[in-house]
Amino acid sequence: MGGLGLIRSLAEKEKELLARLEAAKKEAEELLRRAEAEAKALLAEAEVKAKALEAEYREKEARETEALLARYRTQAEAEALAVKEKAKPRLEEAVGLVLKEVLP
Repeated sequence: MGGLGLIRSLAEKEKELLARLEAAKKEAEELLRRAEAEAKALLAEAEVKAKALEAEYREKEARETEALLARYRTQAEAEALAVKEKAKPRLEEAVGLVLKEVLP
């Protein structure tokens, strides 16, 4: 009889351990599912932030490019005006010489 009790006790322990193992397995699966969901959410958030940063960088680059173009355009206009001003007396002198030659 003592051997039968021992076998029953071992069988109950085995059942208990199997139940605990199954519970631990389910808990691990749930933890894995949560971790995967969290990782997916973090990845989506990172992608959104990356796109926002990219858009911000493009906007900043466009503003800086436009500012440079405006600065160079202003500088070129100033240089063109300076050349015109410098050439004006020479042009007037050349026109005067041509008029003296053409008109008596």
